[in-house]
Amino acid sequence: MLDHLFLDTAGALRRTLDESLLERSGGDDRLLFDLLSGDLVWETSVSLPGDGDPPQVSADISLDWQSWSQATWRTMTMGEPVEDPPEIGIEVVFRAQRLARRPRLSKVLAVLPENGPDLGGEAMARSAPVVEEAHEEGASAPEVAIEVAYEGTYRLPAAVSPDEGDGAGSDATLFPGLASSRLAAGDAMRKRLGATRQVSAATEATLATLGAWVASTLVQLADLELEYLPPPPSED
Repeated sequence: MLDHLFLDTAGALRRTLDESLLERSGGDDRLLFDLLSGDLVWETSVSLPGDGDPPQVSADISLDWQSWSQATWRTMTMGEPVEDPPEIGIEVVFRAQRLARRPRLSKVLAVLPENGPDLGGEAMARSAPVVEEAHEEGASAPEVAIEVAYEGTYRLPAAVSPDEGDGAGSDATLFPGLASSRLAAGDAMRKRLGATRQVSAATEATLATLGAWVASTLVQLADLELEYLPPPPSED
């Protein structure tokens, strides 16, 4: 159940990436839906301006909106208590590719701290680095790439109750036995839209620094003295 919240979160993240002057790499953003589980995933890839195609350093970013969080969010917007707040999973994977040789991991990890930015009370945690080697036919040396991922969870804040005194939905809340089904449905919709706007504003404020962090980390990664292979010949 979207309620526009997940798309608002993806839009807020995209704005902070654009404000950090990062370029999209690997095509457009992707919105994926799992038919079996009901999970939603939004993905994008960014790189530094003028870094080529494919870029030498890039960041793959994804948001994960699982079905249980969707159901919990719907319960919250209806004013019902929940045990665990809904959450959106965030992953950022930094990648340096087309390397001529395997770099020293300590050199790369020196610009990638153990913890990333704070997402409303929980900092993103760095995972173990992954080194890839691609052996192309006829090549004298393998093409090397290194990836380091950061994972975190953004727990959505509780929405504030609807404003008192506006009369919207008061009969349905205080006198459920007397309220018509149409009034109750309209009240539930107003509550969900109001809660979505409140939480979307809080989410945008939380994610405002994420784009700047991704951009600065890509700059530090690009400044490392790593040996890259020459760019591939263009089709032209």
